[in-house]
Amino acid sequence: MAYYITEECIGCMACLTNCPVDAITGDRNMLHIIDPDICIDCTACGMVCPVEAIRDQFGEVCKFIRRPTHRPIAVIYEELCSGCDFCVHICPWDCLELKDPDTGEHAESFFGICELVKPKECVGCKLCEEVCIKDAIRVESPVLVELAEAAEAEAAD
Repeated sequence: MAYYITEECIGCMACLTNCPVDAITGDRNMLHIIDPDICIDCTACGMVCPVEAIRDQFGEVCKFIRRPTHRPIAVIYEELCSGCDFCVHICPWDCLELKDPDTGEHAESFFGICELVKPKECVGCKLCEEVCIKDAIRVESPVLVELAEAAEAEAAD
């Protein structure tokens, strides 16, 4: 079952512009609708809804995350990446590219490492995470990743 929008919707269009698969329709200041046949249950719409009018498949409110820097985005674990480029092709926002690890230049399949080149455009839809056969991509909160890295560095000292 897909996500759905309740009557609390104010028609701000934030969900519509953030949906990676264009599953949401509606006009400004009108109730929006999620097409259950298209919705991929990614939560990208719920994170940007200022009135928390979006519910998940269990009827739970999708929490609004006010600060864009706290919203989950694709985190690449380069040591696991094989450069297959499945993630690059599935990303609806073209946020990912394969880069040559030595030069930083664009690379072809299997000759590069995935890099998040447009972090502000990433909506955290998890399509890249789901298609990655090496578990080299995880959609996580950047703030939590920074905290974990800091704790790890402190423990190593």
